[in-house]
Amino acid sequence: MAITVLVVDDSAFMRQLIKQMLESDPEINVVAVATDGVDALNKIDFFRPQVVTLDLEMPRMDGLTMLAELMRRNPLPVVVVSSIAVEGGEHTLQALELGAVDFVTKPVAMPSQELWQIQDELVLKVKAAAEVRPELIEELPVAEPVPEQAFDDVPSTGIVVVGASTGGPRALRYLLSQIPPDFPWGMIIAQHIPVEFTHSFADRLGALSALKVKVAQENDEVRPGQILIAPSGLQTGVVHKDGKTRIKLEKSDAIYRPSVDYLFNSVAAVYKENTVGVLLTGMGADGAYGLKVIKEAGGITIAEAETSCVIYGMPRVAAEIGAVHYQLPLPEIPKCLSSVLTRFKQKQ
Repeated sequence: MAITVLVVDDSAFMRQLIKQMLESDPEINVVAVATDGVDALNKIDFFRPQVVTLDLEMPRMDGLTMLAELMRRNPLPVVVVSSIAVEGGEHTLQALELGAVDFVTKPVAMPSQELWQIQDELVLKVKAAAEVRPELIEELPVAEPVPEQAFDDVPSTGIVVVGASTGGPRALRYLLSQIPPDFPWGMIIAQHIPVEFTHSFADRLGALSALKVKVAQENDEVRPGQILIAPSGLQTGVVHKDGKTRIKLEKSDAIYRPSVDYLFNSVAAVYKENTVGVLLTGMGADGAYGLKVIKEAGGITIAEAETSCVIYGMPRVAAEIGAVHYQLPLPEIPKCLSSVLTRFKQKQ
């Protein structure tokens, strides 16, 4: 059966164009269109679509307000399709945190020829969204205040690396909110996200983390208790330099920039058994083979379980190739991290 979709956009031109793009694939059927959030909620109740495409800037009820109400009432997979995904990354990040599965950026210029360039991406992401179980996009557990842990005797010579793609911004917000303030190792995160979003993404994570969060820059020192965000558009690795471990950024033509595999491979080569790799929700396989490299170097590997993944792609491949020590639902991963680090204390 075809995937049923509701298209929500205040522009009649865009509603028709998105409908045509989606229905260019015989596996997608646009059952209705809506002009704003109020119209969309009513039509969702009537047509029961499997996926919603959502503009954010609309009259009467904007996309964020509508999304929050939808997630409260009856969660559905939502793909944001909005020009302010470029002009206002904050809004798109907020939509992802509220439960949107993914997003597609409308070109800033609006000639129809440029708009058609997003067709393949839009179809792919709507199809992926249709695979998401609605219960997986319900609200995550409320983040409780995290007390300090018994890390006193854990050496500060290790590192945690985290990779994520689709569903990652929401998962990372939960994970970082649960990292204790005395966390003894540095952390580097690679999230597939557009260049324009990088700094807003880091700022939003920093606002809820007990640790300092910043975008990684060339030659930054990897320090205990600091979280570095791999910048989009580049590859992020680490090198030993001047007796310290520092960030090394590289230009690349690879599909994923940052690539989780690139980060994991680089870190495993430097930190070896003092590495903990964490692979969260995401489409595709990026990070799966890098996680195996960490495991083969003697490090510890954790992957998110299917029961909590928005898209069970990257962790699934990692599990299939034998790259995973612990496969856990997202709410259990922070405790596992703390437990793993205390084992390094016991080794001393």
